[in-house]
Amino acid sequence: MKETHKIQPWYGFSEDQVFGEVMANSDFCRYVLRTVTGITEISEIFSPEKQKEIKDPSHKTQKDVRLDVSVEDHEHNLYDLEMQVKDKKDLGRRIRYYISKYDQRYTLNKGKTYRDMKNITIIFFCMFDPFKQGKIRYSFHWTEDSDQTIKLSAGIDIIIINAKGKPNGESNDLLGLVDLINDRPVHLNKYFDWAQKKIKELNDDPKWRDRLWTTRQDF
Repeated sequence: MKETHKIQPWYGFSEDQVFGEVMANSDFCRYVLRTVTGITEISEIFSPEKQKEIKDPSHKTQKDVRLDVSVEDHEHNLYDLEMQVKDKKDLGRRIRYYISKYDQRYTLNKGKTYRDMKNITIIFFCMFDPFKQGKIRYSFHWTEDSDQTIKLSAGIDIIIINAKGKPNGESNDLLGLVDLINDRPVHLNKYFDWAQKKIKELNDDPKWRDRLWTTRQDF
């Protein structure tokens, strides 16, 4: 009888747990933040936290959230990085809820004024185009409807990376990130070399794959 071998699935950067493991590296995470936001002044960050749960024990009926990767830079700006594979048609409301939970827990301590609230940047990496415009990068800020030079300083920036978008003048770094999300080889710099090596190591580790499978079964 011919022996058959089951082909093991490949878990790439877009897989939730892989995304968290790779982004937990401070150097790579800082590189991604600088690439996506365009803020080159992000020189240092505190250690990224993966799969961070925000619960509210006093309101047990409220939905809890689990942040894929939460980061704070040394200027105390906050960043939430999320990988979204499926289009559930709720991206805007999902972002609204994440921001509300972030604010509830992290942005303002007692005795402080609203001016002391920490800035929040929400970044979603999507395996689909939520707006059907073909752009790779969408960014949103609070502006007045009829005159976008008038801005409401809310301290919130929202960036959505569409991994299925078409290149149109984006930086090589951002295009490399899109290739990584799509499991295409990237030969650009040491950051992508490290990330691809890390992803391969995770896939080659049977214990890690078993833990991943157990975790996936829980949801």
